[in-house]
Amino acid sequence: MGPEFQPPVTLEGARIQLVPLDPAHAPALVPVAADRQVFEFLSYGPYEGVEAVRGHIHELLRRQALGTDLAFTVVRRRDGAPVGMTRYLNIERENEAVEIGGTWFDRRFWRGPYNTESKRLLLAYAFEVERVHRVAIQTDLRNERSQRAIERIGGRREGVLRENRIVRDGYRRSSVVYSILAEEWPELRTRLDGWISRSWEEPAATPSRS
Repeated sequence: MGPEFQPPVTLEGARIQLVPLDPAHAPALVPVAADRQVFEFLSYGPYEGVEAVRGHIHELLRRQALGTDLAFTVVRRRDGAPVGMTRYLNIERENEAVEIGGTWFDRRFWRGPYNTESKRLLLAYAFEVERVHRVAIQTDLRNERSQRAIERIGGRREGVLRENRIVRDGYRRSSVVYSILAEEWPELRTRLDGWISRSWEEPAATPSRS
């Protein structure tokens, strides 16, 4: 039997949970979803207001129902506050392959362990539970911060898809493609666990409204 990636799936970390995406999360995500800097290099967003966020959630759940995606809300364990989203996408069961993407966080957590921990949870589930062979991660060629973060967790750069996607304002985005293979995961898991275990001062619970 190949990978399934069937909802509902909940992934438990030390500081965060990845819980099934739900329209009920929309109100809490509004302050982050309206932050233009958060979506600067994404091909969608930002989203102003509850209905816009809820519409985005419904679109992701539609894709999930088709079997191409599996979407999560990122929730802080300390207070149960939703702080972002992430998901599996381009699920290729016949090829035992999947992509991790659609990730956005409150900017207060960009340089903390939350994104690292979310990637650790997603990679572990993909390799250890679903038994995929390959996980891909893509980012905008202009997004050097994201490229450094992917390389830091062990993603191997495969190349650039030149002007492969039209995004906001008609811009033709070029995408940098990275991958991690199953045989590489044990070493990367040890590295990620070391980073996640470091002490880090938690920001206040009030969401960013920038």
